[in-house]
Amino acid sequence: MDRQATDAASGVGVTVGAQVRRLREFRGLSVAELARLSGVSRATLSLIESGRGNPTIETVSAVAVALRLPLGDLLVDPTPQSPVLRRGTGAPEVSKQELLDRVGAGGLSEIWRLRIAQAGRRIDSPPHSRGTMERILVLGGALRLGPVERPVVLGSGDFVFFAADVPHFYEAAEDDVDAVIVMTYPAAS
Repeated sequence: MDRQATDAASGVGVTVGAQVRRLREFRGLSVAELARLSGVSRATLSLIESGRGNPTIETVSAVAVALRLPLGDLLVDPTPQSPVLRRGTGAPEVSKQELLDRVGAGGLSEIWRLRIAQAGRRIDSPPHSRGTMERILVLGGALRLGPVERPVVLGSGDFVFFAADVPHFYEAAEDDVDAVIVMTYPAAS
């Protein structure tokens, strides 16, 4: 295997390992408990979680079933390099569809449309349940939003995601804001 293929394979292992650890801890399971539920040894799970294992698809599938998740949720890094995606910063447009983010982890998702007519109008939101994420795509206007401690300003075509289990808000930075919000709640354990 050449160096590039080795680096790519180890990157997948790190992603899977980080996802397994994050989702195992979210479910409140110990490594021993996940081993019992999945039929994968504790030693193998520890290697996977540390990013040093090279699990087969069957092993990853067994872990996904034990965590009650689709297999894909363990194969995709849920935290891209930047949670803000600006219009025109992705790959050149080849088609009219663009994957902004993958909604997974087996939870409930709601899609909301947000419209604010006047600049300066603000909607405050209390924290949602632990693990809730919000993804926002601004269709028109400019919107200041996000966690109270770390807001961002988005323009038409911009996208952001953030953990919504903290106080957050949406404020029109100009008239006639139109946006889509996808709220994803964690799966019940």
